[in-house]
Amino acid sequence: MATFVRNRVLNQLVWSAEEERQRVQRRETLCELDGLLTQLEEVNLRGGPIPIRVLVALRRRGVTFRPRTSAAELIEAVFVVQERFMRQPDGLHRDAVSTAGELSRRLAS
Repeated sequence: MATFVRNRVLNQLVWSAEEERQRVQRRETLCELDGLLTQLEEVNLRGGPIPIRVLVALRRRGVTFRPRTSAAELIEAVFVVQERFMRQPDGLHRDAVSTAGELSRRLAS
């Protein structure tokens, strides 16, 4: 038997309207970055070289890296770029949003 709990939510989050064209472009970019993350994770597990096509796609999507960057470092760089494409609720200050470094520290502790 399932038990349902109803919580009262105060100050619900609200997002501003977004044009359909911008929404589609943002979601396509996030989907492509997700696919690249999957490929990088596979390379990271196998320990092989990163395919050139993946590196080209990463640069096209704004992921910056130096030569001989490891797959693990590229995965972290993709997370940072993905954050730019995530929408934030109205009224939320950028200072209140956790940075990738802060998130990494929280996960490591």
